[in-house]
Amino acid sequence: MHTEPTHDVLVIGGGNAGICAALAASRAGARVLLLEAAPRSLRGGNSRHTRNLRCLHRASDELLSGSYEFSEYWEDLMQVTEGRTNEELARVTLEGSAGCREWMVRHGARFQPAL
Repeated sequence: MHTEPTHDVLVIGGGNAGICAALAASRAGARVLLLEAAPRSLRGGNSRHTRNLRCLHRASDELLSGSYEFSEYWEDLMQVTEGRTNEELARVTLEGSAGCREWMVRHGARFQPAL
């Protein structure tokens, strides 16, 4: 007897990468099953231990300290990559990072407050 699968995508682990993969697949129309051993209150894996995320922000808030403007992020990226990066892709990534934290929080990730 053959039965049709009930899911198109299986994601094991609900950390940053797992949650992002599951959400992306779901938004693309896939039927997703995410398996995570941690309780719902700990969803997001090690994200909750992350302070001062690398994302654009103009001012301090409950999670992010100071500001991290595009020019500073760009300089940091150029230093880390020793200038070897795809400029177009890097610009899209840096600009897109501005909404990253809010997106993660909307989807259940929890973070420790900034130091």
